[in-house]
Amino acid sequence: MPEKNEYSFSNKDLYAVINFVKGYHLDPTKGSRGRTNQGKRGFGGELDEWVPGKLIEIATCRILERYSNGKKVAPDFEIYSDSEVGERSDPDITEVFEDSENSSREPKIFIEIKGIGEKDKWLGPRIHQLEGIERTQNSSNFEGYMIHTKLEFDDGKEESKRVDKERDITASILKELVSSPGISFENFSRFSSLNAKIEYVYSFKDILDRGQLFERGSIIPETDFPESQNIINKDGSLRKGYEVIEQYEQGCHNLKMKIADTNEEPAYSEWSVEGKFWIVRKNTKEHIHCLSGTKMFNQIFGTFELLANKTYKFHFTNKLGKGNAKNIDDRWFSRRRLDEMMAGRELRSIDKSLEHIIENI
Repeated sequence: MPEKNEYSFSNKDLYAVINFVKGYHLDPTKGSRGRTNQGKRGFGGELDEWVPGKLIEIATCRILERYSNGKKVAPDFEIYSDSEVGERSDPDITEVFEDSENSSREPKIFIEIKGIGEKDKWLGPRIHQLEGIERTQNSSNFEGYMIHTKLEFDDGKEESKRVDKERDITASILKELVSSPGISFENFSRFSSLNAKIEYVYSFKDILDRGQLFERGSIIPETDFPESQNIINKDGSLRKGYEVIEQYEQGCHNLKMKIADTNEEPAYSEWSVEGKFWIVRKNTKEHIHCLSGTKMFNQIFGTFELLANKTYKFHFTNKLGKGNAKNIDDRWFSRRRLDEMMAGRELRSIDKSLEHIIENI
């Protein structure tokens, strides 16, 4: 049985999204370039770009309504001119319908809805979004939330060698809408097997208080610190090329981690490391070799359990690649740390957050 925070789409949802994309495509104020301004984009490209996000907005609204005794909410399906888009900082839920009212009102809580995939390790809004929201909301009682919703096909195709190609949302729409003996979309997933699930909910206050600012010009650090080549040879000697920098006896120690190939210690460099271990270096990269079971904790990256007699990376690696940097400011949670805070009840649970939102929106 589906969980309360899950949603299965109907053809009504599909038609609403297709009609939105059609209206967007035919709008004379819209050019034929993508939102990232990369090359010409036709109707098919607009389906790929807009459909997942709009389906996520619909699903999030329908899930929220399950936590109410009749209140309805609606996503933003207005089509704005390019100049309006640049000026607006509107929420993704723009209408609220009370129990017995046919007319709608504006929401009292600002909701930003984003999709999330398995590879997304950093979560949060861009700084200009937060600034734009704060600028347009002139109330000291302003309240806003981020909701991350996942789209996923439930169709048993996990064993297929072409699973990523067969689970294509646009192809599933064509399979639903096109009926012709001249072409078959049988290989693709059915639209009816596409589901949505809310994975994370947190307030703007949470991200401002506990998230990390990653400024333009900085790296995007990887969020894992995997096992690396063991520094100890079979005969017990130190592997060639490694140098022991510091030996730590059993206990809890405060260390700073550097960015790979540099001596830079970023604002998020501080770690609490508990165990018996060595810090070693090869060339310009540091590693941690554990002589006992060792636990590392960082307020942004979370907790890592390291095994005895293993060596792990103890440096930040740039997800963008060596020499590349961010071109915009972001404030993020790491996914691992967010999971920990929710499990430890440092943040509201998904259910409690959704109950609060629909009651007060």
